[in-house]
Amino acid sequence: MGQTSILQEPLSLTGDVLALRVWRMPDMVIYQHASDEWWLTPLDDHLPLVRLNPMGIELLNSLDGNVTVAWLLEKYGPWVCGPDGETGRWHLERWSLPRYSLCYFGSEPPTGQHRSNAKWDLLLQHIREGWSGSQGFEGAEHLAEFHRHDITTQEGHFDQIETTVSHLFREPSEALQGLTYGRILAKHLRRLGWWSPKPRCIVEVGGGLGYVARELAAELSPAEKDGVRYLFLDITSPFIPSQLKLAREAGWRSSGTQGNAEWLPLRDATVDLVIDNENLADMTPVQLTKQEVDAGKGATPLHQEALDWIRRIRLPLGQDLPDEFLFNLGPIRFVSELWRVLKPGGRAILIEFGIDNGWPAPVKLPGHTEYEVQYTHLRQAARWLGFQEQYLTLPQFFALRPDTRLLCTGAAYTIQRFCAAQGKPFAIRAYTEAELRTALGPMLPKLLGCHYHEVIDPAWFGLWDFKVLLLQKPGAAPRPTFQETKGFRWYSQR
Repeated sequence: MGQTSILQEPLSLTGDVLALRVWRMPDMVIYQHASDEWWLTPLDDHLPLVRLNPMGIELLNSLDGNVTVAWLLEKYGPWVCGPDGETGRWHLERWSLPRYSLCYFGSEPPTGQHRSNAKWDLLLQHIREGWSGSQGFEGAEHLAEFHRHDITTQEGHFDQIETTVSHLFREPSEALQGLTYGRILAKHLRRLGWWSPKPRCIVEVGGGLGYVARELAAELSPAEKDGVRYLFLDITSPFIPSQLKLAREAGWRSSGTQGNAEWLPLRDATVDLVIDNENLADMTPVQLTKQEVDAGKGATPLHQEALDWIRRIRLPLGQDLPDEFLFNLGPIRFVSELWRVLKPGGRAILIEFGIDNGWPAPVKLPGHTEYEVQYTHLRQAARWLGFQEQYLTLPQFFALRPDTRLLCTGAAYTIQRFCAAQGKPFAIRAYTEAELRTALGPMLPKLLGCHYHEVIDPAWFGLWDFKVLLLQKPGAAPRPTFQETKGFRWYSQR
């Protein structure tokens, strides 16, 4: 979504292709625009909507994994299946291509003998690789270059390119007890005692469009915000104006600067609180080899830096080291920078998707590839630096109600395209069924296939994969304690 895929010729429906079975992609939403016209959305939003007539809908409904390409071609190939004259053959030649991704041709589902056991997320990863034209490791500088130069506008970025959890919950949601992501974050930071005393200098790294700062302020009282300086640091300069606008409207005394969080442009021991929300996977990865580890010598200065960190923090790599593996150099650089810029007693909250075991895997997104964070490694680095740390999953930290059902995010993208074709606004966010009914009104009954998942179901957004790392730099002055009697507070210093 948002990036033009590599050009692909229509599939040749000959030879072995004819013997393959055909599965319709799951969670596909169909919009009945008129009595005899239905709409579908290709994965690549540079392609127009797919429009079908009754024959085309019959073809689509036949993609059940039991029929072959040959059977479909014989039954529907010659017939007109779209209002603009496209035949069934035309659709079968294109629908399984990554740009469309409306169906899958194969001898069996991606994994397992039955559709319910199929790993459709692996199929989507395969589709993204073909769609983006990139596979595997793309180089250590790829992410920084993408965020520094390839993003030229804020328009639609977090709807189509990098949808974050905080973006989905930027408006009040039933899944967050009627709160927003930023407000519930503020509540939990206050519960942890991070506003006693309040931080005087807050740095938000990669603040998106500024919604977290806006909603954080909405939860805090004027007294809690008074005298606090809020600094945005973002490698993507087009986002900074929106961050400053929302922050100032919310009452923050704010400023913003472009910078790379792996080399924070801040003086030593000057920051009280750092908020890093969903940025760690965008930081520098390094692809190391077992040979480099065994020799202790990196093939490049960057590789040598990664090896030096592994040695310095005494990171146990295990006996079964693969010939090649990914290492999160950028996040470890960042945590080291946090130790430098935080005051004694300063704190940081880091939220991102990641793993506890094994090695980071690439995650293909439009125009770029992100990399899972290996939290066992990151926590080892934090402890070696001297941080006190706490670690838990995002659903645990936010105390989410696990049974809240939300609209599949893929369905939200699809509905947005349907609405855009009709000149109607529709925001990408986390929708319960009641919230979607309010947003769409009479359009909702015309949508077929709107799937809802429990908020902690991996099929929704994989929230269990999102982790929260809380860091505190020791050395703060003792906190005053008090007893309250008849409205008076009696303080003692311990």
